[in-house]
Amino acid sequence: RPFGETGCVGWMFDQKGVVTLAGEIEEEALFEDALEAGAESYEMVDEIDEGTPGAVVICEMSELEQVSESLKAKDYEVREVDLRWIPSNTVMVEDVETAASLVKMIDALEESDDVQSVTANFEMAESVMAEVMT
Repeated sequence: RPFGETGCVGWMFDQKGVVTLAGEIEEEALFEDALEAGAESYEMVDEIDEGTPGAVVICEMSELEQVSESLKAKDYEVREVDLRWIPSNTVMVEDVETAASLVKMIDALEESDDVQSVTANFEMAESVMAEVMT
């Protein structure tokens, strides 16, 4: 049985353009380059895939191509360009039992053939994440 109707929590998310960059990136340079390109924000990421560090640059949907092309022109390795639903605000999960249930549910959703992608609006305290992932 469905959790809710299609789009019933859409108000909790904004669709944004996301440019994923791979490689060693100097944060100060990225800050200036992303701002100049028209991005709203960025986040440094320890691991994009299999040990490769990088960053995620977020922009308005209408600016996605411009931001992507501008970063490519500045010799960033653009790994992925796509649209994502980004939570407008998040909820901190600090209870281990709740966190474990959420992780289990998201794993089940991601394994379903009927699901294309999963987006959530929670963050876990590092201590809780460490306990859940062991």
